[in-house]
Amino acid sequence: MKKLSYCWGQIVVRICVPVVFVLSGIVGAPALADRLHFTDGETLTGSFKGIQEGKVSWSSPILGDLVIEQFHINLIESGDHFDLKTSGQNLSNCWMYVQREKQHLHCAEGVKTLSSWKLVVAAGETLTEPLPVLAQKGEIKVAAEDSSGNNNISKYNVNARSEWRYIESRHTFALVLQEESAESQTTRNMWRGSYQYDQFFTDQWFATGNAFYEEDEFRDIDQRTSAGLGMGYQFLETTYLDLLGKGTVNYVDEQFSTGIKRTRPAFLWNLDFAWKFNDKGMEFFHRHAVLQSFKSNSDYEINSLTGLKYPINGNFSSVVQLQLDYDNLPADANIEKEDRKWSIGLDYSW
Repeated sequence: MKKLSYCWGQIVVRICVPVVFVLSGIVGAPALADRLHFTDGETLTGSFKGIQEGKVSWSSPILGDLVIEQFHINLIESGDHFDLKTSGQNLSNCWMYVQREKQHLHCAEGVKTLSSWKLVVAAGETLTEPLPVLAQKGEIKVAAEDSSGNNNISKYNVNARSEWRYIESRHTFALVLQEESAESQTTRNMWRGSYQYDQFFTDQWFATGNAFYEEDEFRDIDQRTSAGLGMGYQFLETTYLDLLGKGTVNYVDEQFSTGIKRTRPAFLWNLDFAWKFNDKGMEFFHRHAVLQSFKSNSDYEINSLTGLKYPINGNFSSVVQLQLDYDNLPADANIEKEDRKWSIGLDYSW
């Protein structure tokens, strides 16, 4: 297949060709041909072939077989019948039409209105092929600072995350590591590792379990461990949007450097969100965890990571992020409740 990349006001096949030339060449196309509507208002006739891995396969009578980034597609008109997999359901034997500038799907399950083609994971004549036995993705974000002279400061911040998907089960490993020093004196030293297990029993509902371990010298936490079980819901999972939430009941065991020990049951809420703005890989992300003790309403914690990734080259991106940790009931009254850190660094994703 020829690869088609879409430019504003142009359609490109290896090199950019003006839209006017393309449209003039397809004026004589059959009236019953499928029609592709781009987000900038341009259209292209031909034949819809399917969607896979965030790309639309299209056959044009002038340009031949094309591969178009799904991000640029607004509407599709096609009389041929396809199976579709969206972020929330599977639809069979669908044909697509446009009415009042809205996308409609006429399927065996009934007539559906589709708000965006970015929500479609796959489309084809049949979608009965088994899912990959094992799918894996991950990322490492690193921010560092080292200065000498009038001020001797050294800082680094590492956030690593890896997700393994095996048919209907998902394993997620995460690591947060922070260390800072000023004038050869350590001022920050913490790390937290976590594991989450999800077992899907529908396309969106899953049972979940988690465990984490943490040490934080300057918050007087010698060690903190927790484990819990609960339920989760995958709201969206497409090439461009990923949103899930999960709630678990956890048992938390804390040992502080002051000699105090504290154990308690608590409710843990996690939310993960990622939104890819375009086909280049620019992405907004947000993750947070809220831990609320069952023993006291004032005993709660919030950990969040929010940022923006901008691609540099290949798997590398620059990242600007805000990491916020808030503990409403710290180990000592002299310890600040809030830790807030802005950082600019490098992201490697695979």
